[in-house]
Amino acid sequence: MLRASRSPLLLPGLVGLLVLGACSRPAAPLKVLGAHADADSPRVVGAALVRDGDSRDELLRRHPRVEPDAALTSTLKAILADSGQRLRWSAAPAEDLECDNGDVRFRIQVRVPPACRERACPVLAFYTTGCPRPDYHWRPEFFLRAGFIFAEPAVRGTKCSEDWARADNGPLRVAAATDLEAASRCLRQRFTRNGVVPRLGILGWSYGGNQTLVGMTRFAGSYDAGFAFAAKTDLASFLSQTTPELRGARASEYGDPERDAERLRVISPVTWVDRVEAPITLMLGARDPKVSLSDADVFVRKLRARGQDATLMIIPEHAHLTERPEEIAFEHAHLLQFFTTRFGVPLRVDTRP
Repeated sequence: MLRASRSPLLLPGLVGLLVLGACSRPAAPLKVLGAHADADSPRVVGAALVRDGDSRDELLRRHPRVEPDAALTSTLKAILADSGQRLRWSAAPAEDLECDNGDVRFRIQVRVPPACRERACPVLAFYTTGCPRPDYHWRPEFFLRAGFIFAEPAVRGTKCSEDWARADNGPLRVAAATDLEAASRCLRQRFTRNGVVPRLGILGWSYGGNQTLVGMTRFAGSYDAGFAFAAKTDLASFLSQTTPELRGARASEYGDPERDAERLRVISPVTWVDRVEAPITLMLGARDPKVSLSDADVFVRKLRARGQDATLMIIPEHAHLTERPEEIAFEHAHLLQFFTTRFGVPLRVDTRP
């Protein structure tokens, strides 16, 4: 049951949106602060890949859209509409945590909610290609207000500099992925308080979704639960299904399906699926031409065959990047429900300024 500090929660920004919608013509779908330029690009909106022999309709029936808690979704929409005018915990000074992985050093930007400054709290590691910025953002705002410490590791591959962004390309990716394990050690050590080791979750979209699955498979035990969006589970299979243009564009990043078959095997999450020991959820868009529904189905069935807590949800109307308010609230409501349930903590969203 969602508990918010004020009920009902209807912030001024949301009221403005509702009034504007009532008195104006239908407009283009709203985006939000920090919306990705590719969110509505034709090249990332189409139909997700399906292997020969699989039925798209059957996969959608097998892994249907499930609605999250309505009260939670409404609260997240209101926080989103506020746009940091009143609710600005994420704008507080962030901590830069320095982490070592052998002779490689990287930083993790960490935001801590007020209630977690002196006591142990669950930690969520968010992986993305972007270099962490210490300003207000609605995503950490959601998690901070739900009682999570929000961490953004700048591991090899993040775009903090040109060299660092390329530091996991091609043959470098196998070694660079060990930063995921190092980040886990670093975060657990930093936020262990009074002998209590924090529960640690991992999440991300697209590149970050792939990082999530690698963290949960190849480095099983590093994270206690993982939620991956728009992630590829089998890179060799994906490259065999995708267009020649995208296959060529990803060659320097992942490898060539013929020349680099062994590397693709090693860096694919499905290769390490037998190592998994913690809950995993995947969410894919049926209009995302960069993912394979068939591969995700195989991945989840392999986990379930071993008795693992594994879920796949296919959203018929979602594409690769979801940046509209209703999409954001839907996805993040599922995220909060997943991590609070798996970590055994109450789902409370603090809506005080």
